[in-house]
Amino acid sequence: MNYVMYLRKSRADLDAEAHGEGETLARHEARLTAYAQKAGLPIRRVYREIVSGETIAARPVMQKLLAEVQDGLWDGVLVVEVERLARGDTIDQGLVAQAFRLSGTKIITPLKTYDPCNEFDEEYFEFGLFMSRREYRAINRRLQAGRLASAQEGKWLGGTPPFGYDAYKLPHEKGSSLVPNADSAIVRTAFEIFTLEDDVGTVKLCSRLNALGYRSATGKPFHVRIIRELLRNPVYAGLTAYGRRAAEKTIADGKVIRKCPRHKEFAVYPGRHEAIIPPEMWQAAQAKLQRKSFVPVRKDKILKNPLAGLLICGKCGHKMQARNHSANLRLYCPMYCGMVSAGLAEIEALLCPALRQWFAGYTAEAAHSADLQRRAHLLAQSQTALQKELRLLSAKLSRAYDMAESGIYPPEIFAERHAHLTARRSEISQSLEQVSQQVLCLQNEMNHPPNLPPRAMPIMDIYELLDTPQQKNDLLKTLLSGIRYKKTIPVRGAADSDLDLTLFPLVPPAGKGIS
Repeated sequence: MNYVMYLRKSRADLDAEAHGEGETLARHEARLTAYAQKAGLPIRRVYREIVSGETIAARPVMQKLLAEVQDGLWDGVLVVEVERLARGDTIDQGLVAQAFRLSGTKIITPLKTYDPCNEFDEEYFEFGLFMSRREYRAINRRLQAGRLASAQEGKWLGGTPPFGYDAYKLPHEKGSSLVPNADSAIVRTAFEIFTLEDDVGTVKLCSRLNALGYRSATGKPFHVRIIRELLRNPVYAGLTAYGRRAAEKTIADGKVIRKCPRHKEFAVYPGRHEAIIPPEMWQAAQAKLQRKSFVPVRKDKILKNPLAGLLICGKCGHKMQARNHSANLRLYCPMYCGMVSAGLAEIEALLCPALRQWFAGYTAEAAHSADLQRRAHLLAQSQTALQKELRLLSAKLSRAYDMAESGIYPPEIFAERHAHLTARRSEISQSLEQVSQQVLCLQNEMNHPPNLPPRAMPIMDIYELLDTPQQKNDLLKTLLSGIRYKKTIPVRGAADSDLDLTLFPLVPPAGKGIS
């Protein structure tokens, strides 16, 4: 007679272990071993399932056991309860029941032995699997309800904390929250550069952060994918998201594949943690990510549309594109969502008066000065952060010398530590030197502003005097973050047109100063 023991943890076991009840598999093995010795059942092999998968496809040890059961290698399988064999969907439960029934393999638990060749035992076994599936669904519903309740209370739902935060256990209550760490300054700088500098997209932002000597959570240079995920994360605005990465299951090659894609729609609740950036800055970053910051024109082509990268379809959110039509430039939605196109002249006839009213009193010199002030603020922040990190590295290097002299550090550890700190200090010094050069260039530009004739002329008068669409586009992008376009009546006369434009200025209205 040959018997095999199968051990697997459940979610309840994991919770019990967390509360100090001991290692589950060891307790179950001791219990089944004592039962087997008492019943005179020789155990030839013990299978331990380390992973706790919902389906048999996610449990390799169970797959191996079922194959051996189907081949008739075992007279019986010892488990602490039948639910350990299958708790997945009805397909998995059917596979388990069929394998044991056709091979005549018994299922032995300390409370009951199930003979699949016995009609009553077979029904009792299948009923036990059905009830275990219902219990699993009930447990899962409670888990999800608990996660939702935690999110609504503003708690951190677990997992690896976002870059710039550390997780900590909330005192005197269940759940965790977040606290900003030293990397939060990098997050703040990234959002400020991205939202305040119009020509900076995710690729350029990634290069800027790496050039400043900043590194990701792994200590490696930033990647564009990491930057995009960072900019999209609402946790930095003091919010807690629920369902942002909700799991989805699909079938591929007959197997259930579980993925966690990024969802556009998810629930957001006020968090209990400290925000790194203001909510309005996070909203500005989302708007810029949606419209993208680049001008959609190939490098070997000449820009013909002064509204390129600014005009957004008010129905589907995609950027409008330009097309020559009877020697006139018309702008249309490339998604053909039903939004009616319009000529550039018709749009400018509505846009320019609105801009003139909003920016009345602004001159090219004032707009240029505001841009220089924003750049100077960002460079000063980067310079301060690099100087602080350089001081920390010097202090660490000094402590390493002290520990080596006192004998705490062996020579090989000191050499490794010294090489790492020295290389890092050299890297930060180079980045600081680059930033200092940028500061000097900016100061020179502020002391000797470029010739913007006529400098005292209102900025929209300058727009009409500019020669090329590229110059007009550059000027508009210093004033606006976007223009939402709406037109539903296919007419070309301005009198009957329902063309509507919503402006998103980067500066306050005239008379309120430039921030």
